[in-house]
Amino acid sequence: MITISIIGVDPYLVRQISKAMTAKIAALYEVSTDEINFYAPECLYIHDGVEQNTWNVLVKVNAPLKVRVLEKDAVKVIREFMKDACINLAVEFYYYSSDNRYEFIDDSHPRFMTEDNSYEIVEDEEEEEESTEEPYLGDIFEDFNKKMNGED
Repeated sequence: MITISIIGVDPYLVRQISKAMTAKIAALYEVSTDEINFYAPECLYIHDGVEQNTWNVLVKVNAPLKVRVLEKDAVKVIREFMKDACINLAVEFYYYSSDNRYEFIDDSHPRFMTEDNSYEIVEDEEEEEESTEEPYLGDIFEDFNKKMNGED
C-alpha cells in the first residue's frame, strides 16, 4: 500500500490530482491502483505565522521498502502532477517493511467506495423551508434568574 499525503493544497483539488495521478503511480510501482491512496488533510501549512497553502506544498510518500529504488522516478511523476497546484514543492519519502503492515478487510463490503457505490443524501427543499423558523430572542434564563433573585 502506498499512501501519498499532500499538505498545503485544498483537499478538493487533491481529489482531482489523485484521480489523474493514481494510474501513473500504480504503473510506476507495478501495483494495482487499489494499492495507491491519497491523504488530503484540511489544514493550513504555516511558516513564521503566515499561511503557505499553494505557495509551499509538502508531499509525503509512505511506501514499502522494496519500491525505494523507484524514488527518483516517483518524484518526477509527482512533480508533473503537482506543478500546476503550487509554487514550491517538497517531496519526502518514508519507507516501511511490509512485515510491519497489517490490514483487516471486510469481504462483505466493496473494498473501496466509488462514484458508483456512494450515495449523497439530499434534504427535501420542503424540510429546509420548515426549518427556517425565527430563533427565540427572549431571555431563556428569565425563570432561573427570578428564582436566583428570590422573585418567585
